[in-house]
Amino acid sequence: MMEAWDENMSALVYGIGALSFTGSRDSPVNDNCSRHHIHRLPVELLRHIFLLSVNDIYPSIFSFGNMTISANFAEPPLVFTRVCRLWRVVALSTAGVWSRIQVALPGGVEKLQQFLSSLLRFWLARSGSLPLTLRIVPPPPRTKSRCTFAASAANAQVLEILISEAGRWEMASVMPTTLTFARKDIDAPRLRTLECYWTDLSKLNAPNLCHLHISHQHHLSTAILFTDTDTYKHMRHLHLQVASGQVIHTSLIIFHHLETIVADIGSSDIGTPRDSITHHYLETMTLPLYANPLYRRGFIDIFNGLNLPKLQKLTVAAKPKGPEVKCIMAVLTAASCHLRVLDFQTEIPLSEVDVNEVEPLFSAVREVTVRGEVLRRPATDPPS
Repeated sequence: MMEAWDENMSALVYGIGALSFTGSRDSPVNDNCSRHHIHRLPVELLRHIFLLSVNDIYPSIFSFGNMTISANFAEPPLVFTRVCRLWRVVALSTAGVWSRIQVALPGGVEKLQQFLSSLLRFWLARSGSLPLTLRIVPPPPRTKSRCTFAASAANAQVLEILISEAGRWEMASVMPTTLTFARKDIDAPRLRTLECYWTDLSKLNAPNLCHLHISHQHHLSTAILFTDTDTYKHMRHLHLQVASGQVIHTSLIIFHHLETIVADIGSSDIGTPRDSITHHYLETMTLPLYANPLYRRGFIDIFNGLNLPKLQKLTVAAKPKGPEVKCIMAVLTAASCHLRVLDFQTEIPLSEVDVNEVEPLFSAVREVTVRGEVLRRPATDPPS
């Protein structure tokens, strides 16, 4: 039954592709196309070109008009099925080109056309048993109607299909409500990299998750406590869009084996009581340091109560200037860690850094760098 459905879908893909070029002299399905050299490429080379074309992108399955949704036959890999019979056969038999996909949710559409939902299933089926790299994004603004995301029957159709393949997810980037939409826990045993929101984690079982990127988290200290910490025993790398002392501390409590933490934006929760924490695996941290005194105080507050014996490198998004150096020194003096490298992420080139302003840091770290370039400590005159 499944084979018959697959053959019918392949025929439908072929039919739409051929129909789109009817009456055109330059039609890719024209017999003259076989004379071009590109159509004489060995199948293995053609397959390799197809794989390279989707290797660094998320191929989009849907194309959106003002209030319409259609199949995206203008871009790989669907465009390969329209060129000629050879390309179509090679594309449909190359599972790797179908193992990456971006799906924009239909938004306020009441119900997704049967062809489009069948096309999504067909796309996923062509990937065979390969791990999936998946990106779920909101619909373009012009396609939204009075229906909300949650109320859209079309969204429900798409998400149900994608979640049914969670067992093959390897890398996933999902918008809000994607995982919380599920009626039961989502088992994703192959998932290693995930970009999502804290509230999405409560139903996710991903025992091999290694990289986690959290966007726009809110009420982290309460929401995340409901997750099962054993699920994330392999977590090594955490990227936070917003970080405060409480966020960092809570993350270290939950993810016992973290090796790196990256934060894009700093916030302050000064005065929030918390216990001391010793984390035995954290090796690098990347944190912002803003000119705003409130956020600067929040930066110092992150390290209160932290004992990080393995921390080797601290990267700070800040200028290597006097006030910033003073703030960092306050942290390094009080922190229970032994940094080897302090790196400034700044637009100021190394040649314009005043070494005298940075000099105090050499008493606390072995090496100071600017975007990875080593800042040489000024030579001291020998005693006379």
